[in-house]
Amino acid sequence: MPDKAEKHLNLSFPFQIICTEQRTTMGNEITRDFLRRQFEKFRRNLSQGSIHKLALDYQKHLNEMQNLPLNIAVTGQAGVGKSSFVNAIRGVMDEEKEAAEVGTVKGTMVPKAYPHPFCPNIQIWDLPRIGSPMFKEAEYVQKVQFERYDVFIMVTTDCFTKNDALLAKEIHKMGKKFYYVRSKIDISIEGEKKKKNFNMEKTLACIRGYCEDNLRMAGGLSARVFLISTWKADKYRYDFPLLRETMAAELPYYKKHISTMAAQLFSESELMMKKAEITSYIKKVALVSCACGVVPVPGLSMLCDIPILLDALKCICNAFGFDANSLCFLAIHTGKGFEELRSVIKKTPLANTINIGLVFSLLMNSSLWLNMSIVEVAFTFIPLIGSGFGGASSFAVTYHFLNSFLDDVMEDARNLRNKLSSEYKPSPKFKDLPQWDFSHVFYQKT
Repeated sequence: MPDKAEKHLNLSFPFQIICTEQRTTMGNEITRDFLRRQFEKFRRNLSQGSIHKLALDYQKHLNEMQNLPLNIAVTGQAGVGKSSFVNAIRGVMDEEKEAAEVGTVKGTMVPKAYPHPFCPNIQIWDLPRIGSPMFKEAEYVQKVQFERYDVFIMVTTDCFTKNDALLAKEIHKMGKKFYYVRSKIDISIEGEKKKKNFNMEKTLACIRGYCEDNLRMAGGLSARVFLISTWKADKYRYDFPLLRETMAAELPYYKKHISTMAAQLFSESELMMKKAEITSYIKKVALVSCACGVVPVPGLSMLCDIPILLDALKCICNAFGFDANSLCFLAIHTGKGFEELRSVIKKTPLANTINIGLVFSLLMNSSLWLNMSIVEVAFTFIPLIGSGFGGASSFAVTYHFLNSFLDDVMEDARNLRNKLSSEYKPSPKFKDLPQWDFSHVFYQKT
């Protein structure tokens, strides 16, 4: 919408919404009873304080989430594929300019941070190996600043060394979250296939058991073990996507949001985790809108915070990778065309196309307006929220509008994932394994 139109909006606009007879609705049909049930939950949450106090707390939390860092340390000995793993977890190919250098004989000499391409708050740290000339065992923890990191991922291959055991002990001593990654599993499997009576499931179980035994013998240690390959042809078959999903699930609450939002394409369980995070976000935004209620839709006797809706829609789209940069990245890394991928996203606009005019357009098509009048919305929920006319209206509109938008985003995310997964044909041996993540193509140099 042109700038002039934004400054002098048509005052007949809201009444066009009320009088609309039939439009294509956004999201599921809304009912008064459904909204009442949702708001009853909020009233119980408000028993400890006022809307304004809770909204201030939520606004502070929303602001903090935008800047909260997540530091993930990747450790291991030289030659285990550590740098390739750093690239893989960031969704960057080894050949790209932003990639960690792989295949070097000297290995990593100093701790180096690599930002996640879509979430700069997430830093993936490639750490030097313990026991190297510059990082003696006694000095290692202090020199690499162990206290800085939220999560440790120790990468090994077929040998579990003395230094690996020392490193695992130090991580446990610090009380940090720790995951054991057995890399280059594809190479091990190829070697085992040459043996008579090869069995994939037994081989994987044996390798996993070997890793778990090594940890126990290192001093009664335990950690989740993940078998991975970062080769394009094999990454769907092993534990790489499960590692990412597990990290997101096991992080502390205040850090979990960062990891969950960073994933650009995901398994069904990851998709539901992302939806849960966004649903929690919407509740906070709705209460902030209720408490603020200072930027009205012209012509309405209610306060609907359009800037808040604008920011929230962009946030939701970015969280699911529905923006031009993410989609271009996905197209490049899957060999698909941008328009080919964009064509399966039927209901969701890209984040970079969202403006005030589009917010108005989506509001016009929202089923909230088709089922309830503006006055009815406000006076139905004032008793539940305990706020004035404008606040109640803002809460109702924001909460329903964003949840309906989220339903559409979820549908499009599944459409995009299904398109990519339908064109990947796994080996019959893996037909029963979940098809996890099709967002990136990874290569590992050996």
